[in-house]
Amino acid sequence: MLRKCAKLLFVWTFLVTWSASFALAESAIMTYDQLAASIDGSSGYKTISKVKPAEPVTTKVKPSIMRGLEGISRINPMNWAQDNLLPVPAQGQFVAGPKALFARVHGEARRSLAGAAFTGSPADFNNNLGLKKSGNVIWSVEAAYQLRPKFSLRYSFTPIKMDGSGTNASAFSFAGQLFAAETQIFSRWERFEHRAGIGINLINTSSSRTNLFAEWMYIQDKLTVGSAVGTTGAFTWDDSRNLAVVGLEFEKALKNWRGNTLALNCKADIAFLSDSFGFDAETALNYMIPIKTGRFGFVKGGYRYSYFQKDLKQDALNTTLDGAFVQVGFLF
Repeated sequence: MLRKCAKLLFVWTFLVTWSASFALAESAIMTYDQLAASIDGSSGYKTISKVKPAEPVTTKVKPSIMRGLEGISRINPMNWAQDNLLPVPAQGQFVAGPKALFARVHGEARRSLAGAAFTGSPADFNNNLGLKKSGNVIWSVEAAYQLRPKFSLRYSFTPIKMDGSGTNASAFSFAGQLFAAETQIFSRWERFEHRAGIGINLINTSSSRTNLFAEWMYIQDKLTVGSAVGTTGAFTWDDSRNLAVVGLEFEKALKNWRGNTLALNCKADIAFLSDSFGFDAETALNYMIPIKTGRFGFVKGGYRYSYFQKDLKQDALNTTLDGAFVQVGFLF
């Protein structure tokens, strides 16, 4: 009897042990997430779970006005090529050189006798006086001396001499004489222009500079008109004017290459007084080549437009010169 009880106790103990081991094996194959969840859930802590990040949401934003202005601001020449260096004259240095303007010439003149009851009719430079409209080469000389780091002295001289001839397209009167249509006309226009003044450096950076200049300008015009045939003689109108000139000049380095410099040069001015008005504007590219330390030769090319007007009750003289120009010179 005791032997049977012992066997039964052994079998029972074996079954309990096997069941317990089987249950423990099943609990061991649970996943990490389930074990973590069971542990966290039993301990009262917040459950940690893997979460897939959400897809980014694309939102369309209407560009502001200031963002648009940022692109426009790139047009400002002051922001171009800021790392480049612009050669400028030091105190005691000169900038000088001749300039050739390949000009188209337009003009109109009216000259009446003093005390005449009737004013003369306008004569067109091209249609009535036979002056060439294009293909004219006008020379000038420009020079500047850097007196102080911010002040310079300036001077320029421009002589003009043009002869014209041809058949008068329409009747006009000049200095009290009537020139009928289809009349053979000869004419001569001479102008001597002197400018002298001072330049003031307003803004000066390593790559650009802006100058304000004020000048006195003296202009002398001589216009001679006559008939090539017949008894009508030649009449000369000699007129001189003193004008004040105020303008701005801007220079900006665009590229440095092996010591050479490519720069942008822009200049504009207005002239007034003596019953006259005028303006002059030009823009050009300037290529500067080093010769010695602090000395450069340069070649400049661009476009120029010049207009002057004198308009009184008895007399009037309006002229326009425009075209490409080339200038060579030295900074020394």
